[in-house]
Amino acid sequence: MLTSIMVNGSIAEASGGEASVASRADRRRRQEFDRAQTHEAVTKREPCRRCGTSPNSRLSRRQRTTRPASSHLQDWDKPMEAKQIFIGIDVAKDTFQIACSPQAISMSLPNSKEGIKQLIEAVQPYTVELVVLEATGGYEHLIATELLGAGFNVVVASPKQVRDFARGLGEFAKTDAIDAYVLARFAQIVQPKPKSFANGQTEELADLVSRRRQLTDLRTQETNRMETVRHPRVRKSIRKMIKTLDYQIKELDELIEQHIQADDNFRQKDQILRSTPGVGPQTSAMLLSHLPELGQLNRQEIAALVGVAPFDFRSGSFIGKSRIYGGRKDIRSVLYMAALSAMRCNPIIHNFSERLYDEGKVFKVVVTACMRKLLVILNSMVRNQTLWTPKKIIKY
Repeated sequence: MLTSIMVNGSIAEASGGEASVASRADRRRRQEFDRAQTHEAVTKREPCRRCGTSPNSRLSRRQRTTRPASSHLQDWDKPMEAKQIFIGIDVAKDTFQIACSPQAISMSLPNSKEGIKQLIEAVQPYTVELVVLEATGGYEHLIATELLGAGFNVVVASPKQVRDFARGLGEFAKTDAIDAYVLARFAQIVQPKPKSFANGQTEELADLVSRRRQLTDLRTQETNRMETVRHPRVRKSIRKMIKTLDYQIKELDELIEQHIQADDNFRQKDQILRSTPGVGPQTSAMLLSHLPELGQLNRQEIAALVGVAPFDFRSGSFIGKSRIYGGRKDIRSVLYMAALSAMRCNPIIHNFSERLYDEGKVFKVVVTACMRKLLVILNSMVRNQTLWTPKKIIKY
């Protein structure tokens, strides 16, 4: 059987020899043609690929030695000094925590001039767009003053506003590092308007006015205690305390007056403010020390800054009452007393309040509107450098 197969195979190969040679030559030509087409297709660069020649081979990876250059400046190619950062500072009594957005610096430094100097040196390689601190009862004053003096844009933000912003980000934990980073994100996203640099004269006047207000609050508390105390020794102690407070308040009044008269700018503004019926020396001193923006903003901005601008409260078909919100509480307190006085003795404010009463407005709405109108008039007078002129229409 094996012999027959071999014989038959030899015979078949011999009989089809010529056809076999022709078919092999044709097959060889087809293979060479396919190989040429394949080489041409493989060596052609795919337009979607950034580098390499073949999507199916590793030849391009072996040939690539360096990363291809890009026409766009990549983030890692930027020089360090060109990076723009927003800084958040969480201030405590003894230390303050620093964070940046984008993240570049994170450190804790002592709350002193030496620590502030280290902070300024650490941010020298960067372009600082804005620095945001949280109001912490006065511990932030030194840092804010030093940074303003160094030429930085500084904002002292409201703690409630920053906390609401953190909740909006979904950040419910509270540590110094987290709070500092939230402040940095607040600076980057919200970008509040930086505060103006207060000179030393304004800061000293603000200290005197704030101290007088503290003593006035203490005297009010002692006076209220006198009405409920029955023990004679306790009443005597309260009377001594009230007498001491009256003496110190009188001393502060003299110091405030001397401070205002010693500065030409304060003296001129004080004369303009006190020429308005209803505005006394304490209201004028509070406006000069705690509202240095007076005369520099328009009517809407100054009202919103103080917190006497009404905000709408509407949703769908529901229309609620407009309410005031935020602002500077100390300014509103003195404006309230000034508005009550102006509603009696200032002809413009008196006529305005009577018109509101005739329209059916309640007392709280009337006095708030009078506070806003009085503030807007004072802002216009300071801006135009004009005294009170009741017969002249003041454009504000």
